[in-house]
Amino acid sequence: MVLVGASRFTHLAELPAVITNIAVLQELLTSEEVWKLPTGHCTVVRDPQGPRAVSQAVKQAAREATDTLLFYYSGHGLIDPGTGELYLALHDSQVQEVYDSAVPYEWIRRPFQTSRAARRVVVLDCCYSGRMLGAMSEGLGLAEIDGTYLLAAAAENALALAPPGERHTAFTGEFVDLLRRGVPEAGESLTLNEIYERMRSSLRAAERPEPQCRDRNSLGMTPFVPNPACEPRTGVTKTPEAVMRRLVSDVSHELRTPLTTITMATELLEEKSDQLDPLLRGAVEMATAETRRLGDLVDALLELSRYDAGVAELLTEEVDVTKEVVSFLDAREWTDLVVLDAPNPIRAQVDTKRLNAVLAELIGNALRHGDRPITVSLASRPTEFVIEVSDSGNGIPESTLPYIFDRFVKGDSRRPRSEGSGLGLSIAREAAHLMGGDIRAANRVGGGARFTLRLPLQRHDRQTQSPSPGS
Repeated sequence: MVLVGASRFTHLAELPAVITNIAVLQELLTSEEVWKLPTGHCTVVRDPQGPRAVSQAVKQAAREATDTLLFYYSGHGLIDPGTGELYLALHDSQVQEVYDSAVPYEWIRRPFQTSRAARRVVVLDCCYSGRMLGAMSEGLGLAEIDGTYLLAAAAENALALAPPGERHTAFTGEFVDLLRRGVPEAGESLTLNEIYERMRSSLRAAERPEPQCRDRNSLGMTPFVPNPACEPRTGVTKTPEAVMRRLVSDVSHELRTPLTTITMATELLEEKSDQLDPLLRGAVEMATAETRRLGDLVDALLELSRYDAGVAELLTEEVDVTKEVVSFLDAREWTDLVVLDAPNPIRAQVDTKRLNAVLAELIGNALRHGDRPITVSLASRPTEFVIEVSDSGNGIPESTLPYIFDRFVKGDSRRPRSEGSGLGLSIAREAAHLMGGDIRAANRVGGGARFTLRLPLQRHDRQTQSPSPGS
């Protein structure tokens, strides 16, 4: 997947909403609730300085994708005065000289034609984007290639819309809203055609530019993303706890978009903080820190909501756990801060991403709240392996110990262990359960806390190895 956003221009009007478009789409399409695309398969190109940066990203994605290849562009669309062809504007693009300052749509079409991807999707949020549908071109257009779906924000001779003061452009704002909220009357999954029809209806009712689409070989009728509005009919009345968890999940999702915008604004101010008055500089630093803290809290709540909804999945592979732990400590620059006791290789099937997340919580807690020495020890047993993280601090208050993995439970308020949201250990335990194991907490004789993670060497149930949706 390639997401391209052009928001700043020398000769054209700036489009600040484009940066929000890109950030939110990246977050949604790589989330477990929507598309589950690994972040490594998502290339984001923000404000490219030249056409080659876009071309190279598209060609690489087209070579690597085997399932789904998706390209999205948000910015200005331009027409070559001489040929009538569609160009995607970049920083220095000029209306009268588009041929060497903007990206020809042809440069997107060609690598899509030759890609091995079974499904190809192009989404253009720009003026005149309907021209890619083939009405203004000759020969074999991308719309005539099997397994291709084209979605344009406007007709071939129409302008797209970026409403002043809104977070998103009109087209992408509607697209994002559908991905978040879904369609109540639709099934468990939404097709591209269902997304298009709902967007066209909503935008038309709002008197905004109507999107256009072109479908080849019925790709638009196949499931594309889960439908968040679809509720399974179980006949079971929801408990107050279930209602509260759904509320937390919904609120967390709603907070993501404004938080993304605020984060970008505070980070931009932080970059310019050396030019500010010292009093304002302190306020900017505080706002930036608190915004990041709030973002971490929302991310934690969203992660818990995935476990509550039963949509969290595993992507396991056979690895040497000892090497994984060594690499993890090295990447975090924690090698010199802990004592590692791992005498032998341990081969196991694990989800390395979730294992690393658990280690980050357990070892990070020990480094923040415990005293040295801090020890990480590994051991292998007939059917499982064990990782113990021990510190030499004051330990966990006995009154708190039975509830240490509960949500929003913190340690002794008199100690730094009480800092944070109280969700990290809850998420770590959920991850351990998903992997077929468990985490236990105890206080060590002589002082300090010990967290013991047990995970199976092999997985035989609940294991999901989902293929990537592509690049």
